Amino acid sequence: MHDPESQHEWLAFDFGVTGICGSYHNDWPLDASGPVEHALNYLGTQADHTSLALLLEDLVRLDRSALSTAELDVLWQAPGDPLGGSPTFGGGEGAWLKQLLPAVTQLARSRGVHDSAWAEPSACMPDGTGSAAMAHQALTSEVLQLGTALERTRLERPGESVVISREAVEHCLAVVCPELAFRFLLHTFARYDCPLSPGTYARLEEVSRAFGHGAYLVSAHRYLLG
Repeated sequence: MHDPESQHEWLAFDFGVTGICGSYHNDWPLDASGPVEHALNYLGTQADHTSLALLLEDLVRLDRSALSTAELDVLWQAPGDPLGGSPTFGGGEGAWLKQLLPAVTQLARSRGVHDSAWAEPSACMPDGTGSAAMAHQALTSEVLQLGTALERTRLERPGESVVISREAVEHCLAVVCPELAFRFLLHTFARYDCPLSPGTYARLEEVSRAFGHGAYLVSAHRYLLG
C-alpha cells in the first residue's frame, strides 16, 4: 500500500493501475501490436523502481480481490479514452490481468524491484490493520458521499451505465481499498462528463490530500467544474 511519506513525488499525478489504464489513447495501436506491448512501451519510457512497485501492488490487489470480471472490466474502462480508444476485453478482465501482471513483473525485476515491494500487499478492506489501511478506512464515508455526485449524470454511452460504474467503484471500495476506489471514481466522473459543483470539487481536493496525493491528481479533472 502506498506510503505518502516516502512516495509523495510519485503520487503527484495519476499512478498505479489508473495511470496505466489512462495511457490507452485512441492512437495507441499505431505504436504497439497489442495492449501488453503498449503497456511495456509506456512503462519503458518513464517507469522507475517506485512507480513499478505501485503499479504491481494495484494489479496484485485487484487480481486477488472479490471483484467480478465484469466489475474489473468496468473499472478498467473508466480511465480509458472516452472516445473509445481504450482496448476492450469483452468482460474477460481477469484474463487481461493475467497477461499484464507477469509482463510488468518481469520488467520490474529487470530494474531491481524486489518482490517484497509488491507481491504481498498489506490488506486494506474490510479489516486491514496497518497504519495506511486505517487511514484509508477513515475516508470510506467521504468517498461514498462523493460518489453520489454521479447520480446527477444521465448520459449513458452505448453498452455502458453510470449506475453499474458507480456500483463497481463502491464494491472496489468495500473489498479492496478506498484510495484505489477514489482514483477510479475520479475517472468515472470524467468518462460520463459529470459536472462537478465547486463544493464537490473542493471535497475531492480535500479527500485527495488526505490520501497523500499531490496537487495534480484532482486538478486534471478541473474542466468538469460546472
